[in-house]
Amino acid sequence: MLMLDARTLAAQLRQPHGEAALAVGESMNRSNAALNQAAIALLAVADHEQVLEIGPGNAAFVPLLLQAQGSRYLGIELSTAMVEAGNQHLAAAGLADRAALRTGDAHALPVADASIDAALAVNTLYFWPDLAPVLTELARVLRRGGRVCLAFGDAAFMRTLPFTDDFHLHELDAVELALRVAGFSVCGWRAHRETAAGNDGQTRDKYFHLLLAQRR
Repeated sequence: MLMLDARTLAAQLRQPHGEAALAVGESMNRSNAALNQAAIALLAVADHEQVLEIGPGNAAFVPLLLQAQGSRYLGIELSTAMVEAGNQHLAAAGLADRAALRTGDAHALPVADASIDAALAVNTLYFWPDLAPVLTELARVLRRGGRVCLAFGDAAFMRTLPFTDDFHLHELDAVELALRVAGFSVCGWRAHRETAAGNDGQTRDKYFHLLLAQRR
């Protein structure tokens, strides 16, 4: 369990750094495992698709994401510590020829136009003060018909957590509207509920939304 005060934990969750970085990455893996699995199932990567993930942490769930034959992966991550750890994990899993992490920001993705088939972002919306620039970037890099899965905590649930004071909490209907404005059609929604420990080590009832949208 991470023994960090709420403000320090919030900063680490946004961008793991320093001596706590690796422990924070492992904590996020434990806390977000079921949510990641649900999001990956909803995204349903097909054979030979190019996948983009924003904020993958240490890439623990990439082997599950790349079950489809010939699929390839790029993860864009703010944390240099997570990029280093993630690329080590990918190499150890035998995926270095199909998958890589790069340091970057969701507001300026280092990705060519219309080059991505499927995109994923789990628990990253809280660090986007304005959804529009990031969703516009996703629309740019996704091919027509490409899809994105966004997984994020219900705003009312997130407000009960002690470390989210500085998070940007987005209501479900606001995220749906922002997707449509950016050029997407919302084509799927799932509620994800579980009782499990969070990054602060406390067990609570969690409530998340999973949205699937297609690039028009």
